[in-house]
Amino acid sequence: MSISQEIESKINIVELAGRYLQMKKAGVNYKALCPFHAEKTPSFTISPVKNLAYCFACHHGGGPIRFLMEIEKMEFWEALHQLAKEAGVELKTDYYKERGEKTGDIYDMHRIATDFYHEEIKWEENYEKLNYLLKRGISPETIDRFKLGYSGNPRELFARLKDKGFTEQNIIESGIFVGPGRDKFYGRIIFPIANFAGHTVAFTGRIIDKWEPKYLNSPVSDIFNKSAILYGFHLAKSTIAKEQSVIIVEGQMDTVTLHQAGIYNAVGISGTALTKEHITLIKRFTKKVYLCLDGDKAGIEATFKSLENLYNEDLDIYVITLPDAKDPDEFIKWGGDFREETKKALSPVAFYIKEGAKKYDIAEMTGKKAIWEELKKMLKHIRNPIEIDAYIREIGKILNLTTDVLYSELKSFREKRVIEDTRKQSGFDRVELLAGYIRLYGYFDLFLEKFQYTLSDGMSIPSFFVIKNLFSERESWEKDGNVDLDRLSAIELFIEEENATLSKDVITQKFLELVGYVNKICFEQEKKSLLSQIDPNSAEYIVRHRELQEKGKQMGIKLNRG
Repeated sequence: MSISQEIESKINIVELAGRYLQMKKAGVNYKALCPFHAEKTPSFTISPVKNLAYCFACHHGGGPIRFLMEIEKMEFWEALHQLAKEAGVELKTDYYKERGEKTGDIYDMHRIATDFYHEEIKWEENYEKLNYLLKRGISPETIDRFKLGYSGNPRELFARLKDKGFTEQNIIESGIFVGPGRDKFYGRIIFPIANFAGHTVAFTGRIIDKWEPKYLNSPVSDIFNKSAILYGFHLAKSTIAKEQSVIIVEGQMDTVTLHQAGIYNAVGISGTALTKEHITLIKRFTKKVYLCLDGDKAGIEATFKSLENLYNEDLDIYVITLPDAKDPDEFIKWGGDFREETKKALSPVAFYIKEGAKKYDIAEMTGKKAIWEELKKMLKHIRNPIEIDAYIREIGKILNLTTDVLYSELKSFREKRVIEDTRKQSGFDRVELLAGYIRLYGYFDLFLEKFQYTLSDGMSIPSFFVIKNLFSERESWEKDGNVDLDRLSAIELFIEEENATLSKDVITQKFLELVGYVNKICFEQEKKSLLSQIDPNSAEYIVRHRELQEKGKQMGIKLNRG
């Protein structure tokens, strides 16, 4: 048994997939919406028996290692290392050094830096910095929960990392320093930014004195892409899944304050708007999104941009607008009831009209027309007719206009689009399915009986090597790496699902039809090989043709002249 097989044998795929997906029992298996492509009908199957999670539409997923690689965007050795820890399996080598990669060093440096900053804010000489957070209403428990810290010495962390064996070049390349011994975040409160798994990948430093810039962020790196990471998501994801909603705010302080107020499904964006990468992550856990970005001009623009990205994502979207407050942090500090404001959240249409009413008088016809012009720009992005109908009804109600007029206006305005038909994935090829039948139902002898050629003859057919290797020693083809075990297991799972209600006789007949398909390919190849070099008008050709005709007849294949 290989090290990867040992690890996977100790990992429960249902438990692993359950961390990322909402699953429902479906017979002996579980079903979920695929995390790798957009869909409305669950096609992602999780099999506890085969220890496999696989999508039959987009063909992503596999065993525990491959599933973790794809859903976390990890390299093989990184996923292996993480699952080895969970399985209690010791890896004998340093997988990062073995592959000559720096990723491990980067993660390790950020972990050490996080602990260092967090320790430093509690030092006696930094009491003023700690007190700054306490005065802002951030409790010691919340400081510990988010690992908040302080950088009070520009050189000490650099020295500590060198003591840990990191080279000066690697330390500088980590993005934490601007030069030898010069901490980029010196003099700032530190907010560690963690990835989905909870590993620190970047920092935000907030100045508490008067000089600018107010915030300083880590640069984009191999492990940090602010367009794909939501601040606090590693702490919020379980609550998001449980409460089936997520609250999107701007930055770290709003997130921290909301969590301290008991609103644990809040996460923060690090950029100017919610991105498609953020939305893909969110959709793994919930279909209900609340936007609560800042109330200033930049925040309003970010809300509009976020709404554009959220359309056509099969999500329920709401916008929380806070009275007389710029952001959730201020609102809560002023004693506001955030949960009550959540209940008053606006639909996208109501938000557009509310903002438009700041510029136009919607009681007047000119104001109605002006707001409608802006609403049409929103509606042109939406493809689902049910959503369009719901929004138009809401617009008509608020503006006191008939839906017939609005539909007529929208029809003349909407840009022509090229609608691409969604073609059903062809799935696995028939030779792969044949291999799955052989392995799943033990049709080894029946295949050799019905297949009219040798295994070597079939090797010219794409994918036939899977069948040939099934008849070889298992250790050999696993070692050679010629067979994708995850894909083969996925094929078997697909066959099980497809044949769940069929009798053994019908299943056997389907198998024989696949054998017949392979026989026909080999027969056509034999025909081409034998007859292509012979004069069609010769006696030899006639003899060969009759022999092939008889052979084809026995296999149920009609042979035409030529």
